[in-house]
Amino acid sequence: MLLAVPSVVIGFLTIQPMLFGDFFKDAIVTDIARHPAMKELASHFHSAAGMATHALQTVPFWLAAAGVFTAWLFYLKAPAIPAALDRALKPLRTVLENKYYMDWINEHVLAAGARLLGRGLWKGGDQALIDGVLIDGSAKAVGGFAGVMRTWQTGRLYQYALVMLLGIFALMTWQLWPYLSAQVR
Repeated sequence: MLLAVPSVVIGFLTIQPMLFGDFFKDAIVTDIARHPAMKELASHFHSAAGMATHALQTVPFWLAAAGVFTAWLFYLKAPAIPAALDRALKPLRTVLENKYYMDWINEHVLAAGARLLGRGLWKGGDQALIDGVLIDGSAKAVGGFAGVMRTWQTGRLYQYALVMLLGIFALMTWQLWPYLSAQVR
């Protein structure tokens, strides 16, 4: 109340010079050519009292007054009316109170689907593919290859010489094969 009453009084006294006078002078300039609404508003504005009485003739004022009257009637004079309306409109009230069941749909359909998708990607993608095949699988492949190579690396010179001779034979065959096959034809 300490702020509202002085605000209404100050607004009542200063609305005309603030909107249509030179209260702000050069601080705020409105170009009427670009904003013709101010010219239109000025043609309809007569006084602060006229503006206040005009507000009493508008639809929002009468809707607000009807709301106040309805609340007074329903809750002070005849509280049986809202109870009867509540019984008659119970299905509608239930749907509205549950917000069209959007919270239920979100929790049981959308969120459950997202959790299921996330669990599938975690189990199938992360655990099975990444951890199982790529990480553990590559470690097992390297371990298996090392196990095979361990049997070959015995430290015996004749095995190393045999492998070198087989390697040279394979290299020479690979390099000479095109030449030899051309000679046979």
